Amino acid sequence: MSDSHEFDPLAVENVGVTLAVELLQQPTTEFPPPTRFHGPGVYALYYNGKHPAYEPLVALDAGKCVYPVYVGRAARENKNQGFSPRPSTGEELYRRIKKHFDSVNQASNIDAADFRVRHLVLKPAYINLAESVLIMAFRPPWNGMGLGSNVTGGPRMAGKGSLWDSLHPGRKGRPAGSDETAKAAAELIATRVAELHEPSSDPIIRAMHERIMKAA
Repeated sequence: MSDSHEFDPLAVENVGVTLAVELLQQPTTEFPPPTRFHGPGVYALYYNGKHPAYEPLVALDAGKCVYPVYVGRAARENKNQGFSPRPSTGEELYRRIKKHFDSVNQASNIDAADFRVRHLVLKPAYINLAESVLIMAFRPPWNGMGLGSNVTGGPRMAGKGSLWDSLHPGRKGRPAGSDETAKAAAELIATRVAELHEPSSDPIIRAMHERIMKAA
């Protein structure tokens, strides 16, 4: 007889699953949310438009707002001042989502009306873990493409557009990039969506993903 597996509710993978499931249980809203709110946390953007690069993602999601195009986080404003037990009075998470809305709204070939968003206000200690688990589970195409970068140097200063700006030109202060980079962005999106059909070789990650998807 084999020993039963001992469940540890505080194991990082179990906390991570709990956080991801909690976000998925939040209602989706317009993009940006119609009502401003306080606090830091995590969020997910969902796309259901007609841009050809997203056809596989839109087909997979089928309007259910399960597979996000982007997952992000917003830290507490005074994060460098140490731990505080008091709730934040800032609008960190709302402002971060609004910033993405402004980016999408400036792009020439996508419509902000084709997006939905869900968010979860969190204590700072859990924010990075929640974002990491959500990215692991859903492989959002825009993560790593340059949408959320605040960096003013590097490719921007050299006049090279990011993958996101190459695929969606028009954002103020950002070079548009090239057709070659736009093609690379579309290929990356297709690759990320294809990866969603392949279970992870890591048993812990695979088990986490299965538990998250049961709640999706």
